[in-house]
Amino acid sequence: MFRIAAFGTSMLLLASGAALADAGVWSRADQESGRQAAVQGIRVQLPGREEKQKAVSSIDPLSGRPETRAGTTAVQGATKTFTAKLTADGLNETLTFRFIESEGGMIVLPSPDLGYELHSLPNGQALVEYASSIYKLDPKKRQLSVFLKGETGNYRKTKRTSASGGTPKMVVWGQRASVSPDGTKMLYWTTRNITVTGSEDGENWIKDLRTGAEKKVYGAGYPVLGWDARNRFYLDLGDSGIVQVDSASGASAKLVSGFSISAVSGTHLLSQVSDGSLNVRALSTGQTQTFRGGGLNHLRSASASDDGKWFALLNAPDRSSRVSTLILLDAKTLKSRTIEEPAGHSIIGITWQDGETLLVQLRNRTTAEESTYTVQVSGEEEA
Repeated sequence: MFRIAAFGTSMLLLASGAALADAGVWSRADQESGRQAAVQGIRVQLPGREEKQKAVSSIDPLSGRPETRAGTTAVQGATKTFTAKLTADGLNETLTFRFIESEGGMIVLPSPDLGYELHSLPNGQALVEYASSIYKLDPKKRQLSVFLKGETGNYRKTKRTSASGGTPKMVVWGQRASVSPDGTKMLYWTTRNITVTGSEDGENWIKDLRTGAEKKVYGAGYPVLGWDARNRFYLDLGDSGIVQVDSASGASAKLVSGFSISAVSGTHLLSQVSDGSLNVRALSTGQTQTFRGGGLNHLRSASASDDGKWFALLNAPDRSSRVSTLILLDAKTLKSRTIEEPAGHSIIGITWQDGETLLVQLRNRTTAEESTYTVQVSGEEEA
């Protein structure tokens, strides 16, 4: 495996504003076939283009269900399954879950192809988004149970409501769950206020995972960028910018105005509102630095490492070009390194396995074959 140098004196020194292009990384990095990501530090194989096409073509026109699934599997170790019955809120259904065994425990794998969204909890249990609500899964007991309160304030859980005398609408009791880094709070989106306002924009609520208390903290539902070390979360408001919300008090502050490509770590917020430069804001002090190096033009995506030290940026040197570059940026110093795509390949995704390990998904432009490279962001070069 090849380790990319960060600050070694005998290695290439990362230079702020003048990043070095390194196309030779790929020939020395660890490569495996297929698309890989990480779940709780464990490698999983993601469905690729071919698997997805097979699943789509196998859909029964009458039932609308595919005969072939395009789901995640473990890279190492056997992928197993178990079922759990959901008998709550008028439901009587059986859900299937994929899992692997690791260090004596069970890690349940996200499987959106099976009809739900999954979110892991620190205690080994998980949250399952299904049928417009959120349920708790105990993998060891194979049990699904009610998680959100059935009544909060003036709102009572119901399947449908005729909002303002109009067409009955589905009420989303809970979706888009996001658990704080310390595992004490969960943010979720709900449209329970539709019974009063008639609006489908919904609200953001917080559930205290220690006490069970639930409350509204921010109106309208927007994508969550992430959390910081002080249990504040960050919402992408689209054309209106980025807002910081305190999960305890609900106090909010707009940190970015206008549309941006952004990412947040526990310590820094990165955002690009115009091509050619980006801002990195230290969340503890509010101090903002501007980065313009490394051949930066238009960000296609950005992702923060688990420990918040690094940002991995997928950059388009030319908006009209199919070519991308990978920029590794130190969040604190803004020292960077630019890595060109392998010849004949396109970077189609970047995900972090841990604070130092980046998984880069590639697709061959001629054959459409997909593969994953493992890049160690810092350390010393190994033969």
